[in-house]
Amino acid sequence: MINELVIEGHTVKNICRVLGLSRSQYYRQRQSVKDVVVSEHRKEKREEILEKIRLIKSEHPFWGYRRTRAYLQYKLNIHVSRKYVYRLMKDNALLVDVKQYKAKRRDQRAKPIAERQNQIWGTDMTKFYIDTVGWIYFVVVLDWYTKKIVGWDLSLRCKTDQWLAALNQAVDEELIIGSREYGLMLISDNGSQPTSIKYENNCSNLEIKHITTSYSNPKGNAETERFFRTFKEEVVWANMFDKVEDAAKAVENFIMFYNNDYPHSALGNISPVDFIKKLNLKKAA
Repeated sequence: MINELVIEGHTVKNICRVLGLSRSQYYRQRQSVKDVVVSEHRKEKREEILEKIRLIKSEHPFWGYRRTRAYLQYKLNIHVSRKYVYRLMKDNALLVDVKQYKAKRRDQRAKPIAERQNQIWGTDMTKFYIDTVGWIYFVVVLDWYTKKIVGWDLSLRCKTDQWLAALNQAVDEELIIGSREYGLMLISDNGSQPTSIKYENNCSNLEIKHITTSYSNPKGNAETERFFRTFKEEVVWANMFDKVEDAAKAVENFIMFYNNDYPHSALGNISPVDFIKKLNLKKAA
């Protein structure tokens, strides 16, 4: 009522005199109303953001608050602090339980560090089970610098040919001026497929330097291993596949999502493709 009188042109002083109020009482009441409005607005905004977080967690149940906040910021254009997202997720039981592991390791050979795109690739294989078929094998080639999946193969077999299919796809699509021009290093474990004569000869013909990790060294190909953990969280553990075709489609969709939309903490919480775009812009500048 008082606000309406003020809008009509009456002074606060005259209004308070007529109503028998002090001006301090008026301003306290006005501030109280303003606080209620602000509080209601914040509550609505909080519920809106919480709904977005619940939707993200329903699709990616193993995401923590950091990656969830990065996706909100970079993909949904919702700018909130890490602490705010953490409190929301904690208050609504949406955080992921993190297990702490301690292990004693012997000294290992130093792991090379990628300093540019197509300098170091890692390749590895994982498998998962389909009840009506059996084991299905998934081979990937990952660029250690951009974190992009550059080649992959999904098959009912796990032979050298499947590993080569993933590698050759990566070479054909990524090394556009020929593999010999990049000085590429390929890192794998000591499995029978990547250490076979056929695989080694293929790398030699492409002039790709193939090195294997030291024995009992799980960190030697850590980037690729970390991708497989994400893959299993997002695809394998979240689904029950009855057909190979369904699994293949899910794998293909996930790789597209991972390369184009997955917020990668090592890249500043942007996707591999967005990171490559930034690299190209710097080169063009």
